[in-house]
Amino acid sequence: MAIVNPRRTFLRPHGEAAQTNTECAGDYNSIKIVMLERARAIIRQEAVALERLSNRIDESICMLADHILISTGIVLVCGVGKSRLVGEKISATLASTGTRSIMLDAVDALHGDLGRVRAGDVILALSNSGETAELMPLIRAVRQLPVIVAAITGRAISSLAQAADVVVDIGSIQEACALGLAPTTSTTAMAAMGDALALILQERRGFTRQDFARLHPGGSLGWELTRVRDLMWPLEAIPVFGPDTPLSLALLSMCRAPRKLGVGAVLSGRSKVVGILIGESIGRLVDGGATPDLNDPVRHHMQQPLAAISVHALLDQAAQLFRQHEIELLPVHDDQERFVGLISRQDVLKRP
Repeated sequence: MAIVNPRRTFLRPHGEAAQTNTECAGDYNSIKIVMLERARAIIRQEAVALERLSNRIDESICMLADHILISTGIVLVCGVGKSRLVGEKISATLASTGTRSIMLDAVDALHGDLGRVRAGDVILALSNSGETAELMPLIRAVRQLPVIVAAITGRAISSLAQAADVVVDIGSIQEACALGLAPTTSTTAMAAMGDALALILQERRGFTRQDFARLHPGGSLGWELTRVRDLMWPLEAIPVFGPDTPLSLALLSMCRAPRKLGVGAVLSGRSKVVGILIGESIGRLVDGGATPDLNDPVRHHMQQPLAAISVHALLDQAAQLFRQHEIELLPVHDDQERFVGLISRQDVLKRP
């Protein structure tokens, strides 16, 4: 919602008398309606262009994908101006979905950065007109190496298209700019084509959620895709004892542990967890005036686990169990249901 400062007055152009706040608010409401409708029209125009693009796309994108899949090198994306900015996004999307890619500046390439190009690489050049002056010398230069040159362009008969091995034609596109000049709809179409290329490559490679997590370890996205095994306290860091171990020995073992976690696991046999001993719980008993018998077996003081989780589970699954059972610790087991560690509610729910 727009807020007009009640203390502010607006000057009319060419030195006319100051415009009152009420007058200004009325004028601005009219302007706002026009701006809002224009903004909606621009988005509708770009949406129509994308729909047309989806209908005109042909097997050239499949050919380009095949070249990239069999390539022994990387995808070098290049462009000039707004096309370069779109290229950076396409290159980043390729890299994050399993296709090695870097951005190659068309001008810098002619002054030494051609050293980044190797035999077997795929050069992906972006130019709506296909006549970008700074781009063509680069294309001629890389032709000295056995590389594949691909183009995303709006003119299939342009110089760039004629020099390319594969042409992905987005067709003639009217820009949303009222002057018909600023790259807007055309760059949206290029970006969409780049997304389509990156995602069909991702699917052809069999790129999994695990692969995605490996490439996105930071931020909330990486956190959501992190596995329990990456955050749990491993078995070797946790004091372990049997149900009949005296409480005194169990507490001593917890105090001597290399990592002072304040917890211990109670195992039946050698691998099945039947309880968790929490030092803080014993401390609360003492604070309340109770005197625990240190000769008691641990089973009298342990907490039975209400749930357990696989070492391969995602942190989101662990978070659901913590909320469902309102517990602080979850035992972690492997594929054979053997106890391999503990994971803490506090660690799981402290999202980045």
